[in-house]
Amino acid sequence: MRVILIRYSSLGDVVLVTSVARSIKTAYPEAEVDILTKEEYFPVFSHNPDIGRVLSRPPFRERYDYMADLHSSIRSALSRRLIRAGRKMVYNKAATARRVFLHSGMMQGTLEKTVPERYIEPFIQAGLKVTLSKPRIEVSPREEEEASRLACPGPYLALVPGAKWMTKEWFQEKYVQLIIKASRELGLNTVILGTEEEKKLSDSIVAGTGTFRSHVINLAGKTDIRLFAALIKGAAAAVTPDSAALHIGWGLSVPVVALFGPTVKEFGFQPDDEKVAILEKDLECRPCSLHGSAKCRYTDRACMQRIEVHEVIDALRGFL
Repeated sequence: MRVILIRYSSLGDVVLVTSVARSIKTAYPEAEVDILTKEEYFPVFSHNPDIGRVLSRPPFRERYDYMADLHSSIRSALSRRLIRAGRKMVYNKAATARRVFLHSGMMQGTLEKTVPERYIEPFIQAGLKVTLSKPRIEVSPREEEEASRLACPGPYLALVPGAKWMTKEWFQEKYVQLIIKASRELGLNTVILGTEEEKKLSDSIVAGTGTFRSHVINLAGKTDIRLFAALIKGAAAAVTPDSAALHIGWGLSVPVVALFGPTVKEFGFQPDDEKVAILEKDLECRPCSLHGSAKCRYTDRACMQRIEVHEVIDALRGFL
């Protein structure tokens, strides 16, 4: 059986595609599962035994038994037309249901399923005997060794403070307090991770730690996807907003504390795993957007402000 899965972006959604490949390979070990995505996301699938080839262009000269469009965009629709497959399927991204919930708070049946559940639903409807699997990220021994060389000696917290949207980020002073409390109360040093664009935030956090600066290593902007994953794998636990790091940690089976503010679990991105703790506050203004937004309509970002440092510490303590 040959299968091709299409997902072009973004990083977190691409990571979740590995759950589909894992589900298929678990049920049908002989299956060949290829991925069609952007080249920048190829590293997500490295060393993954569930994945065959990772492609950046539709393999229009080949034929598959099943093709699943897990993006449902204009670009993926064009790719669907170019790929020959015995059965072509498109997942239900629940766009309308999410918008209804966003504007009215009304919960529709589609939202009762997580994104990974909706990803495999077309295969179930096609009669395949697949069951839901968690995402899978594989890190090589060489990558683990490199991460160990860069990280703090002893157990450490992987802190990913940034997010694509500023409204998803916790507050700088709270990150500083978290680092200090993690050191004092949990015996954890901290490795800060993030993109080059998030380095300014990370630098400010480190500057605020004062005498605890020696307990922090700032690697924001200094890692690629592979090293980023390896550093999370080596951590005792990770803390992140609702971002791709949440799904990477989940796929690595690393305990994760995720801070949800403008977005909510009902959108389907909450991992169903005992190693994931989601902290959020029940406010009438939540959710305020589908993916986060440029600014808070009330300016105070209460959804993130009201998540207390001690709550994060308590959640981490439950994992350690």
